[in-house]
Amino acid sequence: MTAFPQYFGWLDDDFVPIEQPNTTELEVADSWRVHEGITWGLEDHVQRFMVGIEQQNLNSGLPRGLTAQQLHEALQRKLSEISAAHPGVDLFPRISAESHEASWRIILLVRPAPEPRRTTSLWIPNYTDPRTRPTVKGPDIHLMRGLVDEAPADDVLLHDGTNVHETTTGALLVWHTPEHLVLCQASKQLASISAQRIANHARSLNIDVTTRLVAIQELASGKYPVWFSNTLHGISPVNTVGSATGEKRIETHQTAAQWQAAWWEMFAV
Repeated sequence: MTAFPQYFGWLDDDFVPIEQPNTTELEVADSWRVHEGITWGLEDHVQRFMVGIEQQNLNSGLPRGLTAQQLHEALQRKLSEISAAHPGVDLFPRISAESHEASWRIILLVRPAPEPRRTTSLWIPNYTDPRTRPTVKGPDIHLMRGLVDEAPADDVLLHDGTNVHETTTGALLVWHTPEHLVLCQASKQLASISAQRIANHARSLNIDVTTRLVAIQELASGKYPVWFSNTLHGISPVNTVGSATGEKRIETHQTAAQWQAAWWEMFAV
């Protein structure tokens, strides 16, 4: 049985095993959870990856004839194969466009997924959002990882000094009432696949969904339930928001456990 991590490069319309790349420069990246051998919404991640390639002006270096459909099908084949070889192991794959010999290449990294985080603690730093390309996942990954390593919390809140952007690894949502969900929206923000899934589920339950700017003070007031979300951890309610001035407990959403269960059940669809 092959140990993790495993690395694959795109060659002849498929992913073939390669040695660990020696570069750490990611032009574009995307990652997700493979749960019990199933990837839910893989097409959304592939599409966001392809949009990132366009935004980074990498189109001229695309392998000839590569389409989102080809990439999607190859990922499904490879990840199904690896899941079958490691039963009971959730995977955390990452696809990336990485610098290579004066150009770039597509790399697939496959590693085990951590346990989903049941709750999330946030840290509000005294600096504003330092990302160079906030609408593209990839170029700032290593910077974001360093910020989290330095923080006394699970994740760091990115902001402009007044309004919330997101965290280093996920989106943020605020429940103003049990019938009104607010998605934190900013111009310097990655398009969130998980937040849109949650919003769609909320609408199916006749819950009002608003997308707007959210002030730091509003999110950290403690009066409203706040959720962190990404496709690795799913829905992870925020339990505390801390800063240099102290820590604030955040209100609990009474049906959070049911929403979390619904999230993971969707993998069986």
